[in-house]
Amino acid sequence: RDNDTFRKPFFHFFRHLVYEMPHIIIDGYNYIHRISSSDIHADINMDMLRRTFLERFAKYKRRKDIKITVVFDAYKGFSTGRQRENYKGINVVYSKENETADDVMIGWIREKKEGVIVVTSDRAIIDEAKRYNITFVVPSQFEVMISQVGLEIDKEESEEGSYNVKKKGNPRKLPKRLRRVKTTLNKIR
Repeated sequence: RDNDTFRKPFFHFFRHLVYEMPHIIIDGYNYIHRISSSDIHADINMDMLRRTFLERFAKYKRRKDIKITVVFDAYKGFSTGRQRENYKGINVVYSKENETADDVMIGWIREKKEGVIVVTSDRAIIDEAKRYNITFVVPSQFEVMISQVGLEIDKEESEEGSYNVKKKGNPRKLPKRLRRVKTTLNKIR
């Protein structure tokens, strides 16, 4: 019991030092429509476009230590409750029948205040985020952030693929194949 009385004040005092992972909440269809030009993607299936963006978020999540939740409006018509799925570590939420993604996000903004970052260009959600002093980012800014991380990932992957091997032999001597070609060409001259 003496240890319990010591632990409670000790942990209570240092609880603010515990690292809380940032939680990014993305307005899915709002993000897709703001980033992709509708003329180019008019023929593409929305499910395929949604998976493409989720794949981008998954690459971003692998690089950063964050939690990502993407909220979409009702999936495949009628649903009595919210549908959830996990796509490569990303929480994907589909709103229920008479609920919009905006309603879901505004509800979460009111509940979760610590470490939440909202990605949307929807005025109602941004106003609610401002009211609760929550950080928000518009999709175009977030896309720039993802692109910068993507460039870092591509650079690292290309560096991993190219490795230094100490070569043997005379560096001034042509490779064997080129010497053969040179010899053959000298014969026909």
